[in-house]
Amino acid sequence: MKKIIDTVKRLSIFLAIFIAMQLVCGLLLVLVPLEDTSLSMCISYTLSMVLTLVFLKLYTSRAIPQMEPIKRSRAGFNPILLLAGVIFIFALSIVLSPLEELMPVDNSMYDDSVWTLIMVVVIAPIFEEILFRGKLYNMLRISASPLTSVVLASLLFGAVHLEPIIAISGLPWGLLLGFVYLRSRSIIAPIILHMFNNALAYATIVLSYDDKSIVELIDGERYFLFIYIVSALIVVIAMIRFVTFIVKQGRQNNNVVVVDTASQESVESGGVESGDEAC
Repeated sequence: MKKIIDTVKRLSIFLAIFIAMQLVCGLLLVLVPLEDTSLSMCISYTLSMVLTLVFLKLYTSRAIPQMEPIKRSRAGFNPILLLAGVIFIFALSIVLSPLEELMPVDNSMYDDSVWTLIMVVVIAPIFEEILFRGKLYNMLRISASPLTSVVLASLLFGAVHLEPIIAISGLPWGLLLGFVYLRSRSIIAPIILHMFNNALAYATIVLSYDDKSIVELIDGERYFLFIYIVSALIVVIAMIRFVTFIVKQGRQNNNVVVVDTASQESVESGGVESGDEAC
């Protein structure tokens, strides 16, 4: 019961800090508007993410000194792992395409300016992965299993975007990124895949493909049905693989890495390789 209470507490604190920083920076955007709306949004978003990380760092350094640091080893550039992630992203987008027609995303805030491009394709993936796959996962991992931590981080990631289709895709998307993070032992791989996904979505908006269905783009229901079935199989098989791997991680590691901030000594009990860099 204590572990459940601790997990809910940490999840709530993360969400409270995240929402508070969004509101503060959103208010700042209203009080001190810039002529360039895209630049203003980019600055506000970046500032909110930076402040969220700062306050989370202050909280975890005092309340969770044993929390495992975020790993960023060179294994995050594994081409096979990244290619598998790209295939899953394409497959998932096809599987969810019927729902996207029923629950379209409001893309009115996105334009073709360079600031919007930087915010969507570069800044958002970096900060969101550090926050959700890095900080939040490691916060939850202290009192919850790897699978529970990945699932909760994924669901919250989908929920904070305030779009129904993103909330629905949050779990499979989060399982992919959680798997990649644990498999590569690096936050770099999830960031790269997140950048690719956002770049793909941004390109469809700028090129005005977002108002066309997958069937129209493929030019034929017969081809779409075949591609949809193959994509669905890829998604199902991949998600089973993600879950089994994450569960296996939990069985192998009964404890997480304990970091003593006072002595700067770490005790390896979570299977982290000594060659990993952390931040």
